[in-house]
Amino acid sequence: MYIAATEAQTVELHDGTELAVQYLGATGDDTAEFEVEPKAEDDTRRWRLEIQRTGGYEIVEAWEHGVAADLDAPDWVHELVDRAV
Repeated sequence: MYIAATEAQTVELHDGTELAVQYLGATGDDTAEFEVEPKAEDDTRRWRLEIQRTGGYEIVEAWEHGVAADLDAPDWVHELVDRAV
Protein backbone atom coordinates (compact mmCIF):
# COMPACT_ATOMS: atom_id res chain seq x y z
CA MET A 1 0.00 0.00 0.00
CA TYR A 2 1.49 3.37 -1.00
CA ILE A 3 0.09 6.44 0.69
CA ALA A 4 1.46 9.92 0.04
CA ALA A 5 2.26 12.08 3.07
CA THR A 6 -0.65 14.17 4.39
CA GLU A 7 -3.08 12.80 1.80
CA ALA A 8 -5.86 10.55 3.13
CA GLN A 9 -6.56 7.49 1.01
CA THR A 10 -9.45 5.04 1.13
CA VAL A 11 -8.38 1.48 1.83
CA GLU A 12 -10.90 -1.33 1.40
CA LEU A 13 -10.24 -4.46 3.43
CA HIS A 14 -11.15 -8.02 2.42
CA ASP A 15 -14.42 -7.93 4.38
CA GLY A 16 -15.52 -4.72 2.63
CA THR A 17 -14.64 -2.38 5.52
CA GLU A 18 -13.51 0.99 4.16
CA LEU A 19 -10.96 3.04 6.07
CA ALA A 20 -9.64 6.56 5.58
CA VAL A 21 -5.88 6.23 6.10
CA GLN A 22 -3.54 9.20 6.31
CA TYR A 23 0.24 8.81 6.41
CA LEU A 24 1.65 11.27 8.93
CA GLY A 25 5.33 10.57 8.43
CA ALA A 26 8.28 8.54 9.63
CA THR A 27 8.85 8.43 13.37
CA GLY A 28 12.12 6.52 13.14
CA ASP A 29 14.22 4.48 10.75
CA ASP A 30 11.77 1.57 10.82
CA THR A 31 8.49 3.16 11.94
CA ALA A 32 5.84 5.46 10.52
CA GLU A 33 2.70 7.03 11.92
CA PHE A 34 -0.76 6.73 10.36
CA GLU A 35 -4.15 8.13 11.30
CA VAL A 36 -6.98 5.71 10.55
CA GLU A 37 -10.75 6.00 10.77
CA PRO A 38 -13.57 3.83 9.49
CA LYS A 39 -15.61 5.46 6.73
CA ALA A 40 -18.92 4.08 8.08
CA GLU A 41 -21.17 6.96 9.14
CA ASP A 42 -22.11 5.33 12.44
CA ASP A 43 -18.48 4.65 13.49
CA THR A 44 -16.93 7.72 15.12
CA ARG A 45 -13.69 6.07 16.24
CA ARG A 46 -10.24 7.16 15.04
CA TRP A 47 -6.76 5.84 15.81
CA ARG A 48 -3.21 7.09 15.41
CA LEU A 49 -1.02 4.05 14.85
CA GLU A 50 2.74 3.73 14.80
CA ILE A 51 3.52 0.86 12.43
CA GLN A 52 6.91 -0.84 12.39
CA ARG A 53 8.50 -2.21 9.25
CA THR A 54 8.65 -5.61 10.99
CA GLY A 55 4.83 -5.70 11.21
CA GLY A 56 4.40 -4.59 14.79
CA TYR A 57 2.21 -1.65 15.74
CA GLU A 58 1.32 0.56 18.67
CA ILE A 59 -1.77 2.65 19.29
CA VAL A 60 -0.39 6.13 19.95
CA GLU A 61 -3.76 7.88 20.44
CA ALA A 62 -7.42 7.10 19.93
CA TRP A 63 -10.63 9.12 19.79
CA GLU A 64 -14.35 8.46 19.81
CA HIS A 65 -16.83 11.22 18.91
CA GLY A 66 -13.77 13.51 18.61
CA VAL A 67 -12.79 13.00 22.27
CA ALA A 68 -9.66 11.17 23.44
CA ALA A 69 -10.59 7.62 24.42
CA ASP A 70 -8.93 4.40 25.56
CA LEU A 71 -9.91 2.20 22.62
CA ASP A 72 -8.74 -1.34 21.97
CA ALA A 73 -7.25 -2.16 18.59
CA PRO A 74 -10.00 -2.83 16.03
CA ASP A 75 -10.44 -6.30 14.53
CA TRP A 76 -9.11 -5.12 11.17
CA VAL A 77 -5.82 -3.66 12.45
CA HIS A 78 -3.72 -6.72 11.55
CA GLU A 79 -4.86 -6.67 7.92
CA LEU A 80 -4.11 -2.96 7.68
CA VAL A 81 -0.64 -3.38 9.23
CA ASP A 82 0.13 -6.29 6.87
CA ARG A 83 -0.76 -4.08 3.90
CA ALA A 84 1.29 -1.15 5.20
CA VAL A 85 4.60 -3.03 5.60
